[in-house]
Amino acid sequence: MTQEEVMKAMANVLAAWPLYRVFMYRDPDQIVRFPSIISQHCPRCKRDQYWQLKTRDAYYVGHCSATFTCRNCGCEESLFHFYWVKPKDEPAVFFKTGQYPPLEERIEPELEKQLSVGDGPDLDFYRKAIRCRNFAYGLAALSYLRRVVENRMNDLLDLIAELARTSGFAPEEIAALATAKQSRTFDQKVAYAATILPPVLRPGGQNPVDLLHDLASEGIHGRDEDECLQVFDESRSVFEYLFRELRVRKADADSFLDGVRDLAARRARRRKAPQDGRSDA
Repeated sequence: MTQEEVMKAMANVLAAWPLYRVFMYRDPDQIVRFPSIISQHCPRCKRDQYWQLKTRDAYYVGHCSATFTCRNCGCEESLFHFYWVKPKDEPAVFFKTGQYPPLEERIEPELEKQLSVGDGPDLDFYRKAIRCRNFAYGLAALSYLRRVVENRMNDLLDLIAELARTSGFAPEEIAALATAKQSRTFDQKVAYAATILPPVLRPGGQNPVDLLHDLASEGIHGRDEDECLQVFDESRSVFEYLFRELRVRKADADSFLDGVRDLAARRARRRKAPQDGRSDA
């Protein structure tokens, strides 16, 4: 890795990685500079911002700390404690040991609203999944996430099928929806969703549902904590992307259809109403 690549990775570790997840690298030039800019969410600005390094103590000697300030508002600060050493002839080691404020358990408002529907524990499970992830408990995080995805898979199937109908999929393909929803096998539901996912939801030609399939097909108990963390981050982003995009596209489609119906009704009324002794044809 080049120095720039190492610093970019370290900045990401500080801003987004869970505590105690280890980043290892080969030091290309013996000395790697500490990142002066990171990107993370600012609670005051309520959006992702760049943060500037304000203070830093000991350098490259084990336990260290650094403070960053939001460059936009200039008010919010983040304190990081980390461990950074480079043993002789061995890879350098860098990981967080603490931070304040802690990593947030932020959930997109639309997704939070959807997970709150019904009396089930899905929203609580999802928060616990993110909390476990932030403390590097990858297996626990993935287990909670899988439970949520399993519980909400029928909702995703309904949304995907509705979009598939408007995308020209064959009726017999969509007709299998009821059978897939009744299946107790998560694997079968994901496989069916992959077959009817519209092309507009396949960025770069890739099928995002395939990543969710990993939650079921490979088995989470055969992975170590770090692998579980990686799978969690990938699966979480896919799950949230699908829920967000499907809901937005459904809302847009519903709004369009409502508009068409209103225009058609208005036109019909104009044609029936006499204007100067003639119809508005």
